[in-house]
Amino acid sequence: MTATTIGDGAHVRKANFREPSRPVLVLARVARLCAVLVLALVLPQAALGAQRQVPPDRPAINALLDKFVPDVVEGKNLAEGWNLTASYARAVSHRDWLRGNTPIQRYPAKGTTFHGWRASYSYPTLVGFDILLQPRTKKVGPWSFRAEARKIDGSWRITTWYVVAQFAPAGKRAAVLGPNDFGPGSGSNNLADVKGRVPSWVLILPLVAIGILLLLLSAFGGLRYLRRRSRIRAIERDLAA
Repeated sequence: MTATTIGDGAHVRKANFREPSRPVLVLARVARLCAVLVLALVLPQAALGAQRQVPPDRPAINALLDKFVPDVVEGKNLAEGWNLTASYARAVSHRDWLRGNTPIQRYPAKGTTFHGWRASYSYPTLVGFDILLQPRTKKVGPWSFRAEARKIDGSWRITTWYVVAQFAPAGKRAAVLGPNDFGPGSGSNNLADVKGRVPSWVLILPLVAIGILLLLLSAFGGLRYLRRRSRIRAIERDLAA
């Protein structure tokens, strides 16, 4: 690209402006893409973290669990249980749900009230909690579940429900099975023998990625600044000539 500059009226000179090189353009696009990805990952969590946590609505969650566990977890009344769930906990068609093909793993829970849950976080319309259910049969041991309940249109519903630990039945060899025991390298019931775990150093990879992104953005900004200063000095030299 060229721009014409007029001197004292006697002569006309042209200052050359070079287009950004292809590597610079590629670097700019990569930096923008990385920035978008980071914002997409960070902003939802930041928005949730900005909310003020409140005490959980225990009476409402208790009433929900007293219906949900027998109707859905035990499978006694799936038609009624459909209205107690939403989102991931109901990620099947209504027909499949009524046939028993639900995302909720069945468990023969003992008792009629299930109020022994512990909240891990609690917002006005979202509560995350853990609950330990006892069996009514000696064939299985206690199971620990992790769940979320969300307030939708004024009613609390279970949106997430999955097993996090299975304990051995009474009289059996003591063992605890969790999600990691069903992955690669999980041939032993002893947690100390379970292999294929994620190494601790993997946890710092997100920080390393963010650091690299910041360096790329800084380098790109510095490069643009130097190129702009170079152009301005070239124009000043042409005007002074």
